[in-house]
Amino acid sequence: MNIKVVKFYPFSTYYNGGRLIGYADIEIEGLFRIRGIKLLKNRYGGLYIQMPTVGGREVVEPISKDITESIRREIVDFYKAIVV
Repeated sequence: MNIKVVKFYPFSTYYNGGRLIGYADIEIEGLFRIRGIKLLKNRYGGLYIQMPTVGGREVVEPISKDITESIRREIVDFYKAIVV
C-alpha cells in the first residue's frame, strides 16, 4: 500500500507539558486523503498517531492494525527526516 505524507505541520506543545508534536495530511494510493492526523509523544518518548476527531469521535477509523501501523510509520519517518 502506497502511503505518502502530503503536508506536515509542526506544532510542538511538548515542552509546555503537552504531547502534541504536529499534524499530518496523508494520501493513500493517490486516491484517498486524510487530513489532520495528530502526531503525539507519550511520556516514555515514543511517537503515536491519533486519527482526526469531530466532537470527540474519530472520523476515520482504520479497520486493520497493519494499516494503522503503516500510517504511523510513514508519519514518524517523515517527521524524523525533517527534524534531523
